[in-house]
Amino acid sequence: MAVCVQAQTLADVARKERERRAHLKPAAVIKAEGSPAAAGAQATERRKPEEEPAKPQPPAVDPIKEWNEQIQKLLARIQGLQQEETATVLQINELNNQLFAPVIDEVTKEKVLADLGEARVNLADLAWELSQTTQTLETIQIQGPLLK
Repeated sequence: MAVCVQAQTLADVARKERERRAHLKPAAVIKAEGSPAAAGAQATERRKPEEEPAKPQPPAVDPIKEWNEQIQKLLARIQGLQQEETATVLQINELNNQLFAPVIDEVTKEKVLADLGEARVNLADLAWELSQTTQTLETIQIQGPLLK
């Protein structure tokens, strides 16, 4: 048995498609009654429920990323407090040097003592805040990220 196979060229297919479309009946057109504006308004009303855009969902919060950011903020705060504490200790040392200088008048001595008192109060406040921040950091690190 011999089978003869003949392939169609693209031009043949296009020609047949044009002939097929030429023999088709035109589609019926439905016209709305009334003015075109009223028909357009009715079409818009019918489409409204479909066209409402979906409300954008807020991005999901990554608890691990949030936890890491909180840890980084606390570490930065601790570092800043430590630097302030060091600066205050240096200031206290400088004031002590001025206070115990071999020659000092009473006015300067009173001013240095007042400044020294303020610096010591400031140092105590910094030490307390540093302690609280460190404790908060340790608590958060122990708890770990809160997974939802």
